[in-house]
Amino acid sequence: MRVALAEAAACPDLLTAEQRQGSVDNYRRHLLVSDPLGRYAVAALVWLPQQASPVHAHHTWCGYAVLEGAFTETIFEWNVAQHCASATRMQLRERGAVSFLRGGRGGIHRLGNCGDAPALSLHIYGVAGAQMSTHVNDIVREATAPVSMPA
Repeated sequence: MRVALAEAAACPDLLTAEQRQGSVDNYRRHLLVSDPLGRYAVAALVWLPQQASPVHAHHTWCGYAVLEGAFTETIFEWNVAQHCASATRMQLRERGAVSFLRGGRGGIHRLGNCGDAPALSLHIYGVAGAQMSTHVNDIVREATAPVSMPA
């Protein structure tokens, strides 16, 4: 999957003009391919400047590649006792970067367009295309920073 995503990311005319259209409300998914047996779906995501996903894990495996622009990916760790996720590190994902996440709360992250222009990413999810909006993201609560007490 990593090789296929990397090859797709290197193809400048992979997406049509319609598949490059974003939404001012949130990042926008365009379903590109849906396996007839429901094993996977491929989508292009269009992120306008400063748009980001919620903090989430995945109910299924997911691979993605950056087609255009750059993203900041924040990685989180799940705290079982407090039922929340705490940020552990941030990584810049530039054009051509490829990443893979297994399903479950061991792979919590937030992806966001850190640039001033639209950014594009290509995602492969282990779900049927019709279930992409309901069976992919597992939205989790982010830990809040400790409140400072006045001196």
